[in-house]
Formats: sequence, structure tokens, C-alpha cells
Amino acid sequence: MRANVIEVRELRVRLGDGEALRGVSFTVAQGEIYALLGGHGAGKTTLLETVAGDRRPTSGTVRVRGADPYAGRDAMRAGAVWRDGGLFPGLTVAEVVDTWRRWTLDPLTRDEALRLTGLGAVADVPFEKLGGGQRRQLDLALALVGRSDVLFLDEPTAGLGGDDARRVWSVLRSLAAANGVTVLLTTRDVDEACRADRVGVMAEGRLPVGRHPFGVRAA
Repeated sequence: MRANVIEVRELRVRLGDGEALRGVSFTVAQGEIYALLGGHGAGKTTLLETVAGDRRPTSGTVRVRGADPYAGRDAMRAGAVWRDGGLFPGLTVAEVVDTWRRWTLDPLTRDEALRLTGLGAVADVPFEKLGGGQRRQLDLALALVGRSDVLFLDEPTAGLGGDDARRVWSVLRSLAAANGVTVLLTTRDVDEACRADRVGVMAEGRLPVGRHPFGVRAA
């Protein structure tokens, strides 16, 4: 049985006069891809930000590899890709990765980061000439440079066509299966959520346990 890498218990986050998260609990095991599915305003991104350590919870606990992400992010070995992604005009793929490596303690080699994300063949291609899927692959490469074994991904294939989306998912599957990388991602797309190992269906800041009408199992 695989150990839990992410553990969330009774998490609550208050924003303004309301609660964005209302007693959310779930776990994600090593090498598992877990999708948070829900519409706009369901609380997916707030939950992802809180688990990643970018937002302080009002109450409840989050542990990533046993560490509190808000208090001890340096111990987590985690990387994040947010929906808008990065923009790197004037640089090749290799130059973007090299720049990122200079800001990172004990980084992966450039070749390893590109190999893990399937970008070796386009190392010398300027950023402006990359397709949408390749840009998301580059975002993933940068998230992995710090030897991350946990990835937080906010709608990683939003706006991508079918081929580009499949390319991103191929990388995620390879990272999870071959390298034991744990992935927590958000999506509004039911079909995409069903590609994950497990699905948490969010609504109004809650993550209920049980069978959802879409046919995917929550929590």
C-alpha cells in the first residue's frame, strides 16, 4: 500500500464574509494523480493554493510529506503550475530551463528536466514558436527543476486542443508511474477528470464523499 503524500483534514478558508472552503478532507498517495473537479467558484483553486502553501487556512490541517506547507515549504520538494503559465519571450527552451536552474538550490540538470517532460527535441526552439502543449510541458519542466516529487497544477490543459492535452497527460502519467511523482490538479472538464486515478467533486467549497452523478468517485 502506498503511503499518503498529501493529507488534508477539516480544512476551512474564509474569504471576506464567506467561506471558500468548508471542512474539506482528503488524501493523495505517492504516485497518484488526484483531480479536483468543479465549476467556477467551487473552491478548487483556493484549495490548491492552500495545499501548496500559498494561502493560509482559517482552520484545519494540511500536510505534504508530513510538513505544514505554509510553515515549511522548503521541505516539501513541490512544484506548482498555475493556469496562466509563464511567458519567456526571446529565450529558447534550454535557456529558459537554464535561467530557472540558476535560481534553484540543487537543481536537476537541464537535460534531465527536458527528458522528464519530453522536450529534449525542442531544446533549441524559441519560446514563441512552441505550441500550447509544449508551453505547458515547459511549465512542468520548470516545476520539476527543484527535484519536485509533488506537483500542484491549476487547470493544466485549459485552452489546449486535443493533441496538446494528450501530450500533457502523457507526461503526467509518465512522471507518476516511472518517478513516483504525486499530482494534485484542478479541472472543470469531466472527461479530463476521469483520466486521473481519483476524482474529488467540489461544490460550494465542499468535497463530499460518495458516488457523484457523473459516475466518478469523490474523495
